Amino acid sequence: MEWDKLWTINKKIIDPVCPRHTAVIEERCVLLTLTNGPDEPFVRIMPRHKKYEGAGKKATTFTKRIWLDHEDAKSVSVDEEVTLKDWGNAIVKEISKDRDGNVTQLTGVLHLEGSVKTTKLKLTWLPKTSELVNLILVGFDYLITKKKLEEGENFTDVLNPCTRFESAALGDSDMRNLKPGEVLQLERKGYFICDVPFTTLSKPIVLFSIPDGRQQAVLK
Repeated sequence: MEWDKLWTINKKIIDPVCPRHTAVIEERCVLLTLTNGPDEPFVRIMPRHKKYEGAGKKATTFTKRIWLDHEDAKSVSVDEEVTLKDWGNAIVKEISKDRDGNVTQLTGVLHLEGSVKTTKLKLTWLPKTSELVNLILVGFDYLITKKKLEEGENFTDVLNPCTRFESAALGDSDMRNLKPGEVLQLERKGYFICDVPFTTLSKPIVLFSIPDGRQQAVLK
């Protein structure tokens, strides 16, 4: 049996109960300024899992300036309406790029009366605040680069040169409360287990990726 078929059992076990949090990959993350956003940040208390009360609550901060993953930012177009998860819709009005064509900044307006059913992109985001925590997201890959060795084939010829990879990220402030061994889902990024919890702002939280049967690793 293929490993990915076994790993789908992970998802069936943890998805109904593990809390949801948000992270943005730090490399080239993009600031979206909402010109009609809140002049003063405000906080809403929200469930950590919408269908499982036992996961507890979390505090989500809403601000005029929010962080997006670069991969998401480069997917949007001028005048496109997108959904900001757990907030509502916004319309992108301006896209700034550097000389190499990389998106560096977005400007938009909230359109909370818009329907989330009509948007193509549902984006995770983080508020631009000093309360965010630093994360190291750790993923693992196969030891060899093919599923099955042929007869007489030397396994040293197909060794994977990189079986561990890391991504620096920003995480929501409630992740300060994670305990070692606690399992969580990072929205749109997958499932993780806390290896090193929060101690100080100078030391990142370390999260290990939990395989869930997907063919493509999100962190690569």
